[in-house]
Amino acid sequence: MTTFTVWVCGIWMLAGCGSKNEPDSGNTQTPPLSEEVLSEISPVRMKATVDALAAEEMGGRIPGSLGHAQSMAWIVSEMTDIGLEPVGLEGDFVYPYATSGWEDHFQLEADGSVSVNVAEVGYDLVGRLPGADPDLAHEHILVMAHYDHLGVTIEGDAFNGAFDNASGVAVALELARLLSQPESRPARSLIFMLTDQEENGLNGASQWLNDPTIPLEQIVFGMSIDPVGRPSLPDFRPKLLMGTEYSPELDALWREAATWSEQPTIFINRDLIPVFASDQDELFKLDSPIPGLWFVNPGFSFYHTTEDTPETIDYRILVDDVRFLATAITLAGPEFPHFSYDNAFVSQGAAAAEGVQSMIDGILGSDVLDSGERAYAQWVSDELDIVIEQDDLTVLGSVEGFTMAVAYFVMFELGEAHPGPIPPPFPDGP
Repeated sequence: MTTFTVWVCGIWMLAGCGSKNEPDSGNTQTPPLSEEVLSEISPVRMKATVDALAAEEMGGRIPGSLGHAQSMAWIVSEMTDIGLEPVGLEGDFVYPYATSGWEDHFQLEADGSVSVNVAEVGYDLVGRLPGADPDLAHEHILVMAHYDHLGVTIEGDAFNGAFDNASGVAVALELARLLSQPESRPARSLIFMLTDQEENGLNGASQWLNDPTIPLEQIVFGMSIDPVGRPSLPDFRPKLLMGTEYSPELDALWREAATWSEQPTIFINRDLIPVFASDQDELFKLDSPIPGLWFVNPGFSFYHTTEDTPETIDYRILVDDVRFLATAITLAGPEFPHFSYDNAFVSQGAAAAEGVQSMIDGILGSDVLDSGERAYAQWVSDELDIVIEQDDLTVLGSVEGFTMAVAYFVMFELGEAHPGPIPPPFPDGP
């Protein structure tokens, strides 16, 4: 995920338009995917991907570096093994485009020396999984996760980028592997695009969407998985979805999927965030915008630091992420024949506080808070109650000041104070 300020984080946290969803114990419908299928999700495979991409010798996967090229080779090998169809250029998974180096960033050379970043070509990696329904297979769901990162410090310390976003690549590849099986093949086709240069401007997503290898009109909606794999607190592991408010059909689909999820799902209003921060935003910039969403696990303790290493990743979260994403994609069949893009669907007013209220509710339910943290979280909740009751954000006084303080507390202070065990407990699974 691209760098943003604490103020932007604050706007994000206040921009909620939904609430968390616990599993619906009254849901007697047949699950979209059976436990037999979902039990095939492998935390071991995902760990292998994170360990490979976020290894010290990969040097932070900055475009133009040897580690970046090695990361590409790993991903292409996995896409080939899964059996995806290559839809880059010239019958390959690779989609190259002209680019340039990143000023004031550094790369690790083969001899261990450090140099200023130099890149002449960027590379998206694009594969297709054909859909199972002959009437819908010509339509595509676009799944994006960026594989680039920040390189190294001038001293040569790697920004490993395990959370941001080797774990997102691991989730995308495991999702592709799960859904490639005959018994779990979705109705619509899927495009898996592992994007380059997300960190310095969403360039990879922009390049492909402006010169795609399939017609854009075939894409019904898209998503960005970025970043994932860290909890807000050791006993609070929510998923955030941003952007579904642009499409009533997309919103309905993902809210239905959330009823099958064991972990809280919080819907956040994307429209009020004043910056673009991940690849799905490029969908909204098109002349004919495509509905999309941003999928995040909000555990930012080690974000954009040299401490974002593989042992910090919680694979219990990644398994839950794949279960949830696979469920939603499976639901996106004939029952959802159309996905519109409609800015008028965006919630405003008091609804703008509901997402952060859900986050605070989850935090208050944690057993790890000290008395000061609990008192502050309760004060925030009380203030948001007033906002919701009066349908007016201005009762907060300085909205910017309030959101800055809350965001810093929720996204950084709590995670740094309560990181949980490193490494986290590893889940059972294949």
